[in-house]
Amino acid sequence: MEMLALWAFLLLLLVVIGSLLGWTGFFRARDLAARLARLEQELDRLREGPVVTPSPAAEPLPDSQAQAHPADAPPGVESDPVPPVKPEPQADHQDHTSASQEQTAPLASPKPRRTPGFIDHLVKNWMIWMGGLCVGLAGIFMVKYSIDAGLLGPQARIALALTTGIVLHAVAEWLRRRRGSDPAFAALAGGASITLYGALLAALHLYQLFDPRLIFALLALVSLLTMALALVHGPVLAAIGIIGAYVVPILVSDNSGNIVGAMVYSLIISAAALLLLRQVFRPWLWWGMVAGALGWWLISLTSHQPDNLRGIYLALLAWAVVAIPAFDWSLLRADSGAIQPGAQLKVIMRRAWRLDQLSLALIILAWGYSIQLRGFGPLGLTEQLAQWAPLILVLGFAARQRDFLGWLPWLSLGVQWLAWLATAVTFDYARNRYQLQGIEPALESAFLQFAGSMALLYVGLAVLHLRARGFSHRWASLAFVSPLAWLALSYLLVSDLAQSLAWSVAALMVGLVYGFVAAWRLEKYRADGAAIWFILGGHFAYSLAAGIYFREAGLTLALAAQLLSLAWVMKRYDLPWLALVIKAVLALVVIRFTFNPWLASYPVDVHWSLWTGGGATLFCALAAWQSRASPGLNRWLEAATLHLLVLTLGAEVRYWLYAGDIFVERYSLAEAAINTSLWTAMALTYWYRADHSEQLAGLYRTCSRILLLLAAASYA
Repeated sequence: MEMLALWAFLLLLLVVIGSLLGWTGFFRARDLAARLARLEQELDRLREGPVVTPSPAAEPLPDSQAQAHPADAPPGVESDPVPPVKPEPQADHQDHTSASQEQTAPLASPKPRRTPGFIDHLVKNWMIWMGGLCVGLAGIFMVKYSIDAGLLGPQARIALALTTGIVLHAVAEWLRRRRGSDPAFAALAGGASITLYGALLAALHLYQLFDPRLIFALLALVSLLTMALALVHGPVLAAIGIIGAYVVPILVSDNSGNIVGAMVYSLIISAAALLLLRQVFRPWLWWGMVAGALGWWLISLTSHQPDNLRGIYLALLAWAVVAIPAFDWSLLRADSGAIQPGAQLKVIMRRAWRLDQLSLALIILAWGYSIQLRGFGPLGLTEQLAQWAPLILVLGFAARQRDFLGWLPWLSLGVQWLAWLATAVTFDYARNRYQLQGIEPALESAFLQFAGSMALLYVGLAVLHLRARGFSHRWASLAFVSPLAWLALSYLLVSDLAQSLAWSVAALMVGLVYGFVAAWRLEKYRADGAAIWFILGGHFAYSLAAGIYFREAGLTLALAAQLLSLAWVMKRYDLPWLALVIKAVLALVVIRFTFNPWLASYPVDVHWSLWTGGGATLFCALAAWQSRASPGLNRWLEAATLHLLVLTLGAEVRYWLYAGDIFVERYSLAEAAINTSLWTAMALTYWYRADHSEQLAGLYRTCSRILLLLAAASYA
C-alpha cells in the first residue's frame, strides 16, 4: 500500500512538472512567434522603398557675387544690379524633414491604446487563465483523491496541499523574474492561491485540525499576500485576493454571530484594497472593493448585534475612500490634481461622475437606510450623535477642499430627512392609505435635542467652509436652510408642535430676522449672493410658522401667500433668478391642492375649499399683476391662476353638493357629471398653459389629451 501511495505521488509530481515544462515551451514559442511577426513587419516596411533623403541646400552666394553683372549680359550694356538672394532652400529642407518625420511618426510613436477591461483581458487570455484554474483545481483534487484512496493521513494531505501551493507561488515568481511579467505567470500564482484556500478550508471543515481563529488568520494572510503579489502580477490576481479576502469570514463561519468582528475585518481589507488600487487600478477592482464593503453592511442587517455601529462603520468606510487614495488622513489638504483611483470618470445619464463621488453617494444611501431601519430608539443623545454624526463630519471636512464633493453634505441632509420621516410613516389598512404616526411621546424631547444638535452641526460645517474658502451658494444655502429643514422635520414628527403658538411665533421670528438681514444686505450690495438665501430662508420660515399654527389647509394658503412677496422682491431688487423660485413654490401649491385627498384630511365642518383654494387663486393673480415687468413670468402666472381657479370651482361644487364632505367615496351620476366637467375644463386649461410655457409645453399637451380622454370615458 505504501508503494502504491509512493507511485501515485510520483505520478502526480510528474504531471505537475510536465505541465510546467509544457507551459514554458508554449510561452517560449509564443515569444518567438511575436518576435518573428515584428521582424516581418519591419521587413515589409523596408520593402516599400528606400527613404528619400533631401539633398543638402545650396549655400547662398556672397553679396559681391550676387550684385555682379550677369555672365550673359551684352558688352557695353549696363544691366541692373541683381538684388541679394535670400537663402530659401533651407526652408525646403525643413519642410522635407518635417514631412518625413510626419510619415515616420506613426511607426515611431504609436497612439497609446486604451487599457483593456476585465472582459477584454479574459477574452484575450482565457486559455491561460483556464490553465491557472486547472492548476488550482488540481491542488484541490489532489487532496480529495488522497482522501478517497486513503493514501495519506489528514495532516500529510493538508501539508502536501499547502506545500504544492507554496511551490507554485515560488515557480510563478521565478518565471516572472526570468521572463518578465506575463498573464500566464499571474494565472499560475492565482492557481497557487486557490490551492492554499482549498487546503486551509479542508483543514477546518473536513478534519478540524486547527482552531477556526487560526484558519481565519491564515486565510486572511493568504488574501493579503495575494493582493501584494498583484503589484507584480497584475489586476486579475488582485481580484482573486480581494474577493477571497471578503468571503473569508463566510467560509470560516463558526455560527457565533460575531458580525461586529467581521465588519472590523471588512474595514481592514477595504483599506488594504484601496492601498493596492493606488498601484494596480482597474474600475472593476474599485467596484469590487465597494461591493465587498457594502456587502458586509448588508449582511449586518440580519443581526441586531451591530445596530449601534453601522453608522460608525459607514463613516469609517467613507473616510477610507477619500483619505487613503490621496494619503490625506486629516481630509484638509487641497486637491493636488494628481491622478488618483477615485478620480476615474464614469458616464451616467450623459454626465461624467468620479468613482469616489458615486461610492460616497452609495454609502450615504446605505446610511439613510440604516437610519430608517434603526429608528429613534431609547438611546441617549450622545449615543445617537456618536452613531449618525461621524459620516456628516467626514463629508463636511472632505468637501472643504474638494469642490467636486460639495453636493454630498446636501445629499446627506436630504437622505437623513427622508429617512427620519420614513420611520414615522405607517400604512393604515382600514383606510387603505399611509399615515404619519410621529415619534413616541416619551422620545419627543430627546428627538428635539437631536434635531437641534444636527442643525448646529450642519451650520457649523457650512460656516467653517465659508470662512476658509469664501462665499459659495452651495454652502450658504446649507447654513441658512438646514436649521429650517430640521424644524420642519420636528414639526412633522413631534405632535406637541402641531398648532403650537410658541413654535409658530419662533419660526415667524426667524423668518423676520432673515428678511430684515436680506433687505439690509440688498440695500448695500444689490448683487449680494448671501441675501438670496436669507430671502429664501425667510420665506421658508414663514411657511413653517403658518403650517405649524394652521396645520393642513393653512399650509397651502401660507405657501400661496409667498408668491406675492416673492414677486414684489423680484420687482423691487431686480432679481430675475427669483422667477425659478416663484415657479417652484407655485408648483408645490398646485400639487398639494390637486392631490389633497391623498395628502391631507380636513374636517367636514370647515369651509376650507373657499379660503384655501380661493385664497391661493387670489395670491397667484396678485403675483401675476406684480410681475407685469416680466412678460414671460406674467403669462405663466396668469395661466397658473386659471388652473387654480378651475380646481377651486371643482372643490366648491363638491362642497355644496356633498354637504362639506368633498372627498366622499361613492360614485354616482352627480359624481360622473362633476368629473366630466372638471376634467374637460382642466384639459382646456393645460392646453392653454402649453401655449405659454417654454420647457413643459409637451408635457402640458400630453396631460390635456389624457384628461380629455378621461372626460369622454366619464361621459360615456
